[in-house]
Amino acid sequence: MLIVIGAIVLALVVSIIGLANYWSRTPHGRLKPIFAFFFRLQAVFDKSSIDGALVKPMETEEQRADVRAAFLRDVAPLSKPVVFRGTIEDRSIEGPGGQLPVRIYTPLGDGPFPGVVYFHGGGFIVGSPDYTDALARVIAMDAPAVVVSVDYRLAPESPWPAAVDDAEFAVEWCLGNAADLRMQTQAIVVAGDSAGGNLAAVMAQSDRDTGRGRVGLQVLIYPAVDATRYDRESQVAFGRGYGLSRKDIEGCFKLYVQGKVPASDPRVSPLSAESVEGLPRALVLTAGFDVLRDEGTEYAQRLAQAGVPVEHVNEPSMPHGYITMTRVCREAGNSIDRIVVAVRDLGEANAA
Repeated sequence: MLIVIGAIVLALVVSIIGLANYWSRTPHGRLKPIFAFFFRLQAVFDKSSIDGALVKPMETEEQRADVRAAFLRDVAPLSKPVVFRGTIEDRSIEGPGGQLPVRIYTPLGDGPFPGVVYFHGGGFIVGSPDYTDALARVIAMDAPAVVVSVDYRLAPESPWPAAVDDAEFAVEWCLGNAADLRMQTQAIVVAGDSAGGNLAAVMAQSDRDTGRGRVGLQVLIYPAVDATRYDRESQVAFGRGYGLSRKDIEGCFKLYVQGKVPASDPRVSPLSAESVEGLPRALVLTAGFDVLRDEGTEYAQRLAQAGVPVEHVNEPSMPHGYITMTRVCREAGNSIDRIVVAVRDLGEANAA
């Protein structure tokens, strides 16, 4: 009997693997099989996710809480737990809109360490430092670096420029308290994924425009850098059925901006900046099956053309959000390793 059950289980596993590999071959290249299988199942059991899993009714406080809780519940199992060697402190600082929560990761050792100000993703409407907790832990331990993860205000209840204001304040707070935080007092890192990548890019431009020159590295992980158009090749090819949809990004930006400023304002769309000359060194990570792939690539190319040192790495078989999926893809670990090296290099340059 056990042999029969074992044979049935083995046949099911082989069938699943075979289907996943078959579905992974797309007109746009080869998607990693595990994601191909997941997206197919999602399309069967949750058809609403094809055209926009992220943007749902958020008119009431209860609806917003439900959407945000569901987001974290869905993404949490995809990230490997990381035992942190050092200290993690949740602190609230007096920000421009009241208390601004930050999570501070300090590695073992005397320091001073390079400083990283991190902005989580989530389309400006969901997400928190909990979403990128494992990522922040690895960067802090392996660089090593002091990572300050910012729980900036979210739309729709706090539309633009609330997130930008919080990001600016957090950067200035870190610089002003570098010694107490055991950060190096020279250049810091601004980093973020997706919407957080947008904020990191905006912070790098702001630092350049104000002449402070305190940002030495920008880490932009599949950044959302252009709210002015939705007709790029990746936006059309991966606009439905690949996780983050074109409807999602349009809806998120609509909730974020709420008509307060033109979409072409560089503080909303960093790609629209008149000039990107003089910006700090950049590490730009993009994903091959991501609706945001092409605008991230364009931004990296524009930086390089302006003489900014840029390392652009595209993971061809990955979907949006992969860097927090360390449990299911080694590519996430590879990308985190690149971030660690870039942060470490800045720390060494600061100490030289």
